Amino acid sequence: MAMDYLRDSILATLAYYDIFDFPLTLLELHKYLINPGRVAKLTMEGVGEIKLADIQSELEYLAESGRVQTKNGFYFLLSGRALFGTRIIREKIFAQKRSMLVNLCRYFAFVPYIRGIWVSGSMATANTTADSDFDLMVVARAGRLYTARMLLSLTASVLRSRRKRYEESAPDKFCFNHYLADNALEIRHRSLYTAQAYINLKPLINRENLSDKFFSANSWLYKFVIHGAAGDILTRGLKPSHLAELIAKTGERVLGGFLGDMLEHVFKKYQQKRIKENPMTYETGGRVVFSDNELEFHPRSFEAVVIQRYNHRLEMLGILAPAREADSGLLT
Repeated sequence: MAMDYLRDSILATLAYYDIFDFPLTLLELHKYLINPGRVAKLTMEGVGEIKLADIQSELEYLAESGRVQTKNGFYFLLSGRALFGTRIIREKIFAQKRSMLVNLCRYFAFVPYIRGIWVSGSMATANTTADSDFDLMVVARAGRLYTARMLLSLTASVLRSRRKRYEESAPDKFCFNHYLADNALEIRHRSLYTAQAYINLKPLINRENLSDKFFSANSWLYKFVIHGAAGDILTRGLKPSHLAELIAKTGERVLGGFLGDMLEHVFKKYQQKRIKENPMTYETGGRVVFSDNELEFHPRSFEAVVIQRYNHRLEMLGILAPAREADSGLLT
């Protein structure tokens, strides 16, 4: 299966992760492989099945021709000793941070209305530095999004582990930067950057088969990453204790009905007022969303920089993509 489009897709994927100083293994290349239709004029039907052996065969050719370097099972484009060493160091830092992350997240299972919590960002890929915080995406029960956010923030504050608004750096603190209602899981802001981010999500709390529902609702991911959610993305995550389930369900009963509706209204009004009054909400190059079904806080997103660097790397590699990649709709 010596296909130029697969070769270019492999190079494009390595180029994308090269931006993050992140060499890939064969399995990771298969999982994160950019849809060949984005680097060549192909349809999904024209691509066909891409097997692990196909990627391995192309990697061997690319390594022999000097376009790709390899060391200890990792593949990369640039001079790889430093890149390989960087990944090993960051994986060691990740291993140290992971225990703290998991232990603290067990307490979030006690919070009412939480249906799912996923790790995103550098902790999701084990590409972690000492200054890394814990980025989390949260799914809450529909109609209780703002109540869930308030209770989750209070819990993190009690644990002294919540990142505060104006902290430039907050190692080992939680940054709850994306909330979704459980009846509105489809992501509206789409790009190669967001697709790769969602493919990398790692579930911590995964009630009611939420991971399956999320990836079913976001089949658009395959347009960017051909294997979508295949592989280890649908891991089980933490299993909340019986006590956590009891307290969470009891809280939902207490906060149900008229009382819960009233509190949701109060919390929504208060939080949206603070969001609207925050100058960062309107900064260019980022995105802040606040609606009944979604809260997203990426006021200073790295996305535009990544997309620009990726497009430039494709040009340097001589890959003539049908169109340049664009961001997912950041403020301009």
